[in-house]
Amino acid sequence: MEWMIDDPRQFSDVDRAGGNVAIWYLKVGYLLKKPEMPEANIAIQTQMVNGGAISLRNADYTENQIKIGYEVKGFSLEEYNIAYELYHDGHLISTSGSTGGGLIELNEKHHYFIGHENITEMNLPESIHLNVEIKVIPNDFRQKSITSSFAVSLDKEVQ
Repeated sequence: MEWMIDDPRQFSDVDRAGGNVAIWYLKVGYLLKKPEMPEANIAIQTQMVNGGAISLRNADYTENQIKIGYEVKGFSLEEYNIAYELYHDGHLISTSGSTGGGLIELNEKHHYFIGHENITEMNLPESIHLNVEIKVIPNDFRQKSITSSFAVSLDKEVQ
């Protein structure tokens, strides 16, 4: 939050310092707020893999998009790339490289990812059985990728 001051000379040094402290406090307080995952909107599905855990926590299906939210614990983004693929009836709908999305970093080895695919050009039924593959891909090519598969049935939500 910033305030506009037409003529800063109208305030004393104490007033200006106090205002700066308030602005600094608001900015630092906001930055220090711990990020949080959204509440799950489906039954959480978790798979334990190689000392970590991958969980599908959210899935939405509307006439315009499919959106998923998944949690990955135990893998550093400096050492691994995280990707996903969405399938319906065995047909690839989307990959994380072709979609929008987001990331909430909860700590160095705990992340929440959001992926969404625009489906306005696809002719999908009112209810779908969505298969989600979440891939943990090591930067070291000598290691094997880890794939966790999840299935969820979704009804199209009308917006």
